[in-house]
Amino acid sequence: MNYTIDLQSSNGVPRYEASQFLLACERDEDNTVCSLTVNLTEWEEDAYVFLPACVYNGNRWKKSYISYPPMYEKEDCGVHPAPVISDIPALNPDGSGKIQVTTGDLSVPCVGIYYRHKKQALLLFCEQECRGENIGFSVSRGRIEVQFPAMRDICYRMCRTNEPSYDTGFRTKTGDVVCANVIIRESCPSSLSEFFEYFFLNRKLLLSDLPAEAHYTDRLWDVLEQHMNDDNFSGEYYAETSKKWQCGWVGGGMSSLPLLTHGSPISRARSIMTLDFMTSHVSNAGFFYPLIENGVVKDDGFDRPHMKNAMLIRKNGDALYFLFKHFDVIDPKEAWVCAARRCADAFVRLHEKYGDFGQFIHVETGEMLYGGTTSGASVLSALVRAHRFFGDTIYLETAKKSGEDYYQQYVAEGVTYGGPGEALCAPDSESCYAMVESMVLLYEETGDEKWLTYAKDSLYLLSSWVMPYAYRFPAGSEFARRGINTVGSVFANAQNKHSAPGLCTASGDAIYRLYTYTEDEAILELLRDIVCCIPQCISTEESPILSWNNPPKPLAPGWICERVNTSDWEGKRGIGGVFWGSCWCETSALLTFSELIKNDEIRKKLRL
Repeated sequence: MNYTIDLQSSNGVPRYEASQFLLACERDEDNTVCSLTVNLTEWEEDAYVFLPACVYNGNRWKKSYISYPPMYEKEDCGVHPAPVISDIPALNPDGSGKIQVTTGDLSVPCVGIYYRHKKQALLLFCEQECRGENIGFSVSRGRIEVQFPAMRDICYRMCRTNEPSYDTGFRTKTGDVVCANVIIRESCPSSLSEFFEYFFLNRKLLLSDLPAEAHYTDRLWDVLEQHMNDDNFSGEYYAETSKKWQCGWVGGGMSSLPLLTHGSPISRARSIMTLDFMTSHVSNAGFFYPLIENGVVKDDGFDRPHMKNAMLIRKNGDALYFLFKHFDVIDPKEAWVCAARRCADAFVRLHEKYGDFGQFIHVETGEMLYGGTTSGASVLSALVRAHRFFGDTIYLETAKKSGEDYYQQYVAEGVTYGGPGEALCAPDSESCYAMVESMVLLYEETGDEKWLTYAKDSLYLLSSWVMPYAYRFPAGSEFARRGINTVGSVFANAQNKHSAPGLCTASGDAIYRLYTYTEDEAILELLRDIVCCIPQCISTEESPILSWNNPPKPLAPGWICERVNTSDWEGKRGIGGVFWGSCWCETSALLTFSELIKNDEIRKKLRL
């Protein structure tokens, strides 16, 4: 890939040699700024622009300028809509514009470029910070500028990119040295999947740390289980602390699985009640109702009239898949089996009618409200399990057809989206992990090596959402006080700009099974990183995590906040801080305990 490098500084003459940026300051200055710019001289207009956990294909989609929680406008809906994102860092659809972020916005401080026609790729890696300040990236057509420190014109806050910047330069004295490693690697991948494999193999090239100690103890399991019974049981089902029922996604019908498998008699009884509740609240179309609050059925449309009765398809995919996983632990009731078949049949009808599962459907009629996206990736896993349980080939054939489409349209194009219910088409890690899981299940069910290849390609893409190094949190922040290690934390999506303890919402057991089929130690290492991150973020009575409230409030025992904030998307005070609340991460922690840690063979393989 042909390029030139320009160096600039407000205070002296910078050099770039042996993969190191160097500047010896010539005078005292309160606002020293410098940069290294890579000018790509044979730019392809459809070049794939990549910043890990932040930008995929330049995020070149239509923007909807709407406050959180965003929902599609009526005119944007349809069976085959164009992707829409909220106002997040992105290039314009025509490739113009500029992306301005800091290293804290990324899982790995890296910018990648892939030329689809020339089959050429470039990965630029740098350090997190320089002289105690985050480094910045400014990316535009044919140009990558690395800034020391970050000097954004505007900053990102939730669903808006036009917030005033407070970035300033370094305070330096004569003779001070500004120094940072910047490594450029080139390759010639034949596809985007090969490009992401190359990234996967090199993502720890410059920044790599050991994960935290994995303190998975019997005492910690007891804390989580007690929290679920004290705070999250509504009297009818396990839910969130709000007691709202949400099937799938954030834990409804999912947290009950580890509690049924390894919980106390009380937890097992309540898990059975949870399944009774979920399977008795089924729509006319055969889908589980996505949201119930105080006994009233609600939808996922955020009160938009044109999205009345909307249901996020991912919720039902998760719910049905986990329902079958419950059947592995306990003999199912006839009502549960009936509800499972109705839901599986509803998925088949949906696919037969539209050739897609979509993102939002009308829960009562099965009508497609917003099509496309990878929201239905977990549906494939559910249908594979339906085939395994019922023996009807229509379920497997539907999963295979959709699996091929999802891989070619999304994974092979270097982006998945539609997993969260409140991020529109922002790229996300949730649907990406669901693709890993579904491809592994299809391989297990069919024995076809194609699905194993698709599973590996999905995992390479997933790895771009996972932090491989320990972020340096600001002194005085809660995470700095506690020494939180970010290795293995997983960014949620490109809109909700935080990393989190664990996958939303899974243990990652499919990654382990993928490892057993490939014997690739790098895959096992990725899972180990993810697993080790979680326990340190669990608040306990002996070691409470303090919120960013004024005055700080201790999170209750067993609570995990989803925030591992390395970005300033919630302001500077948000970096290394958490809000006071309980989150879906607790379900991920329970599943990790149950499906990985309590299995002696897996625990030994993970070296925990």
